[in-house]
Amino acid sequence: MVKKTEKKSRKIRVGVQSITGCAGCQLSLYFVEDALLELLDKIDLVAAPMIKGRNEEEDYDVLFVEGSVSSKDDLDNLLRWRKKTKLLIALGACASHGCMQSMKHVMNQEEVERAVYNKFPSDKRLKPITAVPIHKYVKVDFYIPGCPPSKEEIVQVLKWLVQGVQPRVYDKPVCHECSLKENYCLLDQGIECLGPLVNGGCRALCPSYNHPCTGCRGFLDDANLESGKQLLRDKGFDPDMIIKRMTKYNTLQFLEFETRGKKSNEEGEGRG
Repeated sequence: MVKKTEKKSRKIRVGVQSITGCAGCQLSLYFVEDALLELLDKIDLVAAPMIKGRNEEEDYDVLFVEGSVSSKDDLDNLLRWRKKTKLLIALGACASHGCMQSMKHVMNQEEVERAVYNKFPSDKRLKPITAVPIHKYVKVDFYIPGCPPSKEEIVQVLKWLVQGVQPRVYDKPVCHECSLKENYCLLDQGIECLGPLVNGGCRALCPSYNHPCTGCRGFLDDANLESGKQLLRDKGFDPDMIIKRMTKYNTLQFLEFETRGKKSNEEGEGRG
């Protein structure tokens, strides 16, 4: 009877780990002090290197990983952590979509790597590899995107996990949230917003302050980038600036959409 009670009351073991990024995603978690303190009687925060001196490296029930895979050391750590956790959550834009590090894919990668990594020629841990989101190497069970991710969203996901509830994916565009808040559309004001193409869940934070959405939560799975680019061009926005906006956080997603579009066009021409 005692064993059953102990098993029932066992706290879930939660870890937070980082690879290449700015660590802002971790800060989003730690800045929810009151909510986090309330959850500490339900979770056992066994790894949080930014705030803990002693961190455990195994048997996680839930592990949040921030940052993109941008070096051999990143990859080694990520592969090891994946083996040590039951549920792995990508935390933030870098882990979810590659973020700014992945812009190398549309730049001269050798020049970029030479400018950065040649400063540390003797550190083999920093051997560069092509920057990618973590799902390119390991299974990711859930994503909390954003730069930085919403504090409220992190807390909600933790509460769901404590309650044994499957976290829910938000699949509506930023425009949906702007409509709910009755915001005056930025596109209609001549501001190059990506809201129609981008995942919501941020409560339209940027557009609500007249700042255009630049896509930190990633493109919708069914986003029509060609239509979006045409819409922006029709409104007089510079074509080069449109591409820069779309690749700021989501270069790999953008390239995948481009490849998919070209393949579809080729297949259409073949049938014609």
